Amino acid sequence: MRSFIAIEVPEEVRKAVHMLKQVIPPDCAKIRWVKPQSIHLTLVFLGEVFNDSLDRIKGAIAGVAEHHRGFSMAIMGSGTFPNIRRPRVLWVGVIPEAKEPITKLVFDLMDALDFLELEEKKRFSPHITFGRIKSVHNLQSLQQGIERFSLNSDDFQVREITLFKSELKPGGAEYTPLAKFPLQSS
Repeated sequence: MRSFIAIEVPEEVRKAVHMLKQVIPPDCAKIRWVKPQSIHLTLVFLGEVFNDSLDRIKGAIAGVAEHHRGFSMAIMGSGTFPNIRRPRVLWVGVIPEAKEPITKLVFDLMDALDFLELEEKKRFSPHITFGRIKSVHNLQSLQQGIERFSLNSDDFQVREITLFKSELKPGGAEYTPLAKFPLQSS
């Protein structure tokens, strides 16, 4: 099964991120928007894993989680991957104070899960994907819409990380939580 480890964000943040699609003129690009209930911050994409390795994966995640403190996070900034001239992914970022604990968590997870031989993330940049651009019809109009993105959420506490199963379906991927792993109390 396809799986990944992520930080879930509160419902009001998911809704606010999803509402950013309103600043993009609908005729400038074909965009697959992430459903509000599916908006999250991916820490590590595991890809296809076998059911018989799930206990080992869960043990590794639990071991990392218990050595990391919970932290405060908020949404700030936005952008595109790979860049504004060739946008393929629309994302929002996190406040600078949250980047260090998230990045440390990711690198510790990658180390603990090295038995899976994951693709190494050379430059991890914490972000939440909320749209994937399939084709562009009017690049200038799309870029102007992207430049209008603005979202600064209130702070929220990250107290756990979640292992998800991802099922690809015609209407988009569906995510099911498999296990939650509490971080240390702050």
